[in-house]
Amino acid sequence: MAAASTNHSGSGVLFNMSEQRQTPQPGLKCESKRFLPMEHDCSYCGKSSFSMKFCTNCWVAKYCDRECQKSHWPEHRHHCHKETDIRQLYKGGRMVEMEMVPDTEFLEASVNEDFLFLDLDKCPKNGYNDHANFIAVKEFTLQHLPKEIRHKCVADYILAESKTTVRVLVKWTSKNRPDTDACARCRGTRNTRTASGKFVLDNPDSFQVKDCPIPHCHRIKNLGPNHKIIEADLKIFTNKHVLYDEDELNRTEVDFFYDSKDKVGLVKEYATQLFYTKPSSDKTFFKVTIHDEELLHRLEQIDNDKSAAFWNLPSQVLRKMSAFAIVISHPHGMPKKISIGHVVRVTEENLTDETIANAKEAALLERTWFESHSEEDYLKFMAGLGRLNLPVYKIWYDTPTCQGSSGSPVIFGGRKCKDTWGPYMAFHSAYDIDSKLNYFKIVRFID
Repeated sequence: MAAASTNHSGSGVLFNMSEQRQTPQPGLKCESKRFLPMEHDCSYCGKSSFSMKFCTNCWVAKYCDRECQKSHWPEHRHHCHKETDIRQLYKGGRMVEMEMVPDTEFLEASVNEDFLFLDLDKCPKNGYNDHANFIAVKEFTLQHLPKEIRHKCVADYILAESKTTVRVLVKWTSKNRPDTDACARCRGTRNTRTASGKFVLDNPDSFQVKDCPIPHCHRIKNLGPNHKIIEADLKIFTNKHVLYDEDELNRTEVDFFYDSKDKVGLVKEYATQLFYTKPSSDKTFFKVTIHDEELLHRLEQIDNDKSAAFWNLPSQVLRKMSAFAIVISHPHGMPKKISIGHVVRVTEENLTDETIANAKEAALLERTWFESHSEEDYLKFMAGLGRLNLPVYKIWYDTPTCQGSSGSPVIFGGRKCKDTWGPYMAFHSAYDIDSKLNYFKIVRFID
């Protein structure tokens, strides 16, 4: 009989930044600041408060206390569970930042900004999280950086990373999502959920030409009904809560290079294969189509440029960058934005006898890959991350995020292995209602 696991830590606090922040320099368009508490109105009496209780059936109605909820129930019972187009999803004390838009039979509408954009004045995060704190990627300059990391090499790396950020459109919510899932109330609906993600290209020289597997591919118009795709090792990383299973995969699209409202240069591709991962870190990844060899070469060049920009970061700068969380996302499905904030605290989760042993195995796989630089060892390492139940660090930060930010890459310093620095694979996960902070999770390796 297997021995019972011992919980070593639970969610102990490893780091807590409590000192007063320095006032940002005046004149900057983006001022990195703490989130302010989120004030709500009671659905029954109308009283405003920073500490409201949510109806746990619909996660929409808010109340001062149990008495207000009971008094409001005769009216609320007729609306509970029926707000299917609500863009704000709550579950278990967290805000899942995925934009919800109505279903459409027309593919073109999925990239129609008037159709996708939520009225920003009505955004639940507006006011305490000013949308002016998002910097259009095309307007980002060195002066937007906090003075501690205001170096050209940092700005160059952020802009290089921004080219790997994509918009993810999921046009179906699986009926298989469990009751505890943040999107459970939307099961079986065809409302589009917009989120963010990041592409990773491996083995660019190894690809095959195949028939396009997408029944209603938009490229039929110019390539014909029997056109080909390039099947390469191109994956999109995002949150597990964004893309749950194969049912959702079959109705998922990805927009590359959506950097401006005029959509110049935007390239649309489709999800084709889902790789299952452990939910402890809220990450998943999936393959996508490539319709043009030109796109493959362009992504390869972007990947090379990003790596070169990272290696150009001095180790002392990387250490300073670990105090900040820089998010690159598509808030409200809009063109790509950059937002900057501070890491406030670090906690740890899922630390047991089993996960500690797994973390040691994962660290060994990583070191082997770093020493050999072989593709085979890299694949073993990646397979281990998906297979093993691992402990995680939970990073809490105050960077502005919004609907559509789920799954967006977060630049957060770097980590060292075998005297070599590498970037974290960090993705914005959710907003915690109680602490008024964002968080993401990264794997904790144990040497």
